[in-house]
Amino acid sequence: MATPELPTTRPSHHSASSISDEKVPVTDNSSLEVAKDEKGVDVVAELLSGHAEDAEIDPEVARKIRNNLDRHMLPLLFALYTLQFIDKGSLASSSILGIIPDNHLTANQFNNLSTAFYIGYIIFVWPHAYLMQRLPIGKYIAANIFFWAVCMGLQAACKNYGGLCEYRDPVESKRTTGTLMISKVALRFLLGASEGCITSGIMTIMTMFYTRVESTQRISWTFQCNGVALILSGFIAFGVAHINAKAHPRQWQWFMIITSIASLVVSILYFWYMPDNPANARFLTKEEKVLVVQRLRINQNGVESKVWKRYQFIEAIKDPKTWLFFFFAAIANLQGGVGVVYNIIIQGYGFNTLETTLLSVPKGVGMILGVTLGTIFIRRYPNSHTIIGIIGFVPSSIACFLLLFLPWSAKPGLLVGIYLISTNGVGFIMILSLCAVSFAGHTKKMTVNAIFLVGYSLGQMLCSQFWKEKYRPRNTVPWIIQLMTYVGDIILILIIRWYLSSENKRRDREKLESGKEYEEFGYIERIQEDGTTIKYKVPIQFLDITDLENKAFRYSL
Repeated sequence: MATPELPTTRPSHHSASSISDEKVPVTDNSSLEVAKDEKGVDVVAELLSGHAEDAEIDPEVARKIRNNLDRHMLPLLFALYTLQFIDKGSLASSSILGIIPDNHLTANQFNNLSTAFYIGYIIFVWPHAYLMQRLPIGKYIAANIFFWAVCMGLQAACKNYGGLCEYRDPVESKRTTGTLMISKVALRFLLGASEGCITSGIMTIMTMFYTRVESTQRISWTFQCNGVALILSGFIAFGVAHINAKAHPRQWQWFMIITSIASLVVSILYFWYMPDNPANARFLTKEEKVLVVQRLRINQNGVESKVWKRYQFIEAIKDPKTWLFFFFAAIANLQGGVGVVYNIIIQGYGFNTLETTLLSVPKGVGMILGVTLGTIFIRRYPNSHTIIGIIGFVPSSIACFLLLFLPWSAKPGLLVGIYLISTNGVGFIMILSLCAVSFAGHTKKMTVNAIFLVGYSLGQMLCSQFWKEKYRPRNTVPWIIQLMTYVGDIILILIIRWYLSSENKRRDREKLESGKEYEEFGYIERIQEDGTTIKYKVPIQFLDITDLENKAFRYSL
């Protein structure tokens, strides 16, 4: 056990259950005293006992720690997000590989399969948020990866839209005597349910190990894997498209089987190697764990607490920032429908299946280039999430004009428009990462993440519904809607920037008027066997307090 700093003893007047939900006074007294049970504070608080006032970390040591984290964590996060996007886009990839005729799907039914995914996603957002706080987050995500891999593989057994599915052995190509109660709609629903924890989980894990600027960069790098996924899925589709279209398994079934196996492998790796928080990262020594956490003091939002705090949940619901990010997520993801039908759009320009699979690859390159430029700028200008976000939606807006007004004969120009659309990811990522660092208090952060993903899911549920067959091949109505969402995004980003900037100025003004410095440290209490209490001095941001309670908190812009 770490040696306590500044120990004092006194009788305990609080039970663990009553203290864990207790609010923390931050600036009311000149001498801060926080009486809290250790179960209600950050999981790394004990790790810092005895290190509360250590000197600042040497930049070279900090760099080595960061590189060590990158070596062990980023490959897993990159593999996870690449496969998630391949799985999520499997419907789009399979659209030209025979899934539509083999399952007797109409255009509306095809769109509904995309919607079913996000119905599962939205329903399970809240259970995921609660369970990821209560359970080891790395293991919980690994279990969901395994479940989605199973659902992905089972899709290869489906033979129609919503009812009983005849099962055909993918190896022997023989029909069994019975039928399986496997609905493609149900599997898409379950696939969305299992993938609903991934984005929130990645946001949470990033802020547990990295500073604000570092987490923004790494969230951006992780989202670059969407572009990698588009490239890989294009080549996988190109490969399976060479299989005889009448052979069993079918081309689209091979696509599902390949991605299912890859997802199973990642779930196993994730279970064994992804830490749940810095305190149990096996690749770090105890000294390195302390250094990792000390680096995070600048974030002012702690790491993790395993106690669900009702007051933080209510504060998240009442916080206007929460709903600004929610509406941004909802509007931004109305743009997602093009990700479901882009292969159909490209094929509609007159290309065959093999040509379409290859022509989809540059879309992934466009996404990677857009996000790369965003990460370069955020590193150079770390307080510019909103500005980069606005700029990130400009090329996509130009693309909409190209797709609306270029003559139908200008196929190269129309393809350029499709590829430019994919650069909108940088705008979304900048605001997603801003959301991740704009809230403190673990329950509050998990609640906000859940609400953000509800908005995300609502947008995705609706986005495929306006890509109707009657609008093809020109798709004028969908492109107009797409353009309007970019305008809405830019307006919301400006409002978010104004609100955060106003709050920062208000806090600066209050501090100047009070003439007092902010308290930097608080105390956690540990009840001894004899009934006395020992207090441990820790940095205040690791007491699991919210951004509204911590007046030293300043919002990134």
